[in-house]
Amino acid sequence: MRAFRRLILSVVGVLAVGIVAVVGVASGDQQDPPPPEDTLAAPPPAPPVFRAFEGDSWWNAPVAANAPLNPYGEEILEFLSTGPESGDRCLKLAGAGQSPWGQPFYWATRSDPTYDIQGIDSPQRPPELDSLRIPSDARAGDNNDGNMTVFDLESGYVVALTDASFDQSDDEWSASGGSVTYLDSNGLYGELAASDEPRNTGTHRGNNGATLAARWDMVAAGEIDHVLKVAVGPEVSGRHVFPMVGSDGDYTGDDPAVPPQGLRLRVKPSVDLDALNLHPQALVIAEALQKYGFYIGDSGGTTALKLENTVAEGRGQLWQVTSDDLCGLPFTPDYWDVIAEGYDPSQ
Repeated sequence: MRAFRRLILSVVGVLAVGIVAVVGVASGDQQDPPPPEDTLAAPPPAPPVFRAFEGDSWWNAPVAANAPLNPYGEEILEFLSTGPESGDRCLKLAGAGQSPWGQPFYWATRSDPTYDIQGIDSPQRPPELDSLRIPSDARAGDNNDGNMTVFDLESGYVVALTDASFDQSDDEWSASGGSVTYLDSNGLYGELAASDEPRNTGTHRGNNGATLAARWDMVAAGEIDHVLKVAVGPEVSGRHVFPMVGSDGDYTGDDPAVPPQGLRLRVKPSVDLDALNLHPQALVIAEALQKYGFYIGDSGGTTALKLENTVAEGRGQLWQVTSDDLCGLPFTPDYWDVIAEGYDPSQ
């Protein structure tokens, strides 16, 4: 599909050039001769879109077509569809339109100021938060979570902050939670046996800052090439499965329809996404959900996938999708697979 879109754009470009040439000749404009062929310079290649973590990691490995399925998949999908805050039986896009619930992303450099992040006294506090570079114009999302992500490519890690707040008068950042994950690792929480980086630690139960939302630059480039985190509106289980190391869900019963955090779902490989007439931005996200899926990493008021919060970043609302633009993929067995607990596509 992406190759076809690129072909269409190329054809449109060629036709546009031809039309301009014809109009110029018909109007009698003098046309400059083309420069010699050996003076034509090819445009520089577009920089690659950055992807965190090792290419074969749990976060970046596609879900196999024959991945093992959860025996309670149908019940789990029904639970996601009928919970009191189930999001109209489908996956919502948080941060679309006027919604402030997206995730801002920032890219720190050596010229940015450093801060000793206040307010995080957990034993899991990463030491990197004692001197964290944050761009001077960064602000958290204007919502109850106060969430934000900071990439520091030179330092080699990505940081997720919750309840982040900047006190301008004291020039001080504070937060209630923070996690650091090293970019050249497999991205797994450091205490997991499968992790290759013990410095991957923090308060987010195994979540990392890189996969918390759909990034704008990836969607604009036509591909999200990693799994995405989703918050579930019905109350999820207090139980967790790999790669999570905890759950903020409150359900303590034994109903197998109530999913644990860490569970992975994907759009079925048999679904023809092109036939659904999705918005182009929603189609890129849906393609990622078919190839990599999403995992349940949080509890929320609505079952939702976050978009990058370009408004909080000061760029205005760049998203054209609505919150309902994935509702052509309702939570039914016709559209979704629930993958077996603990499934690791990197294996």
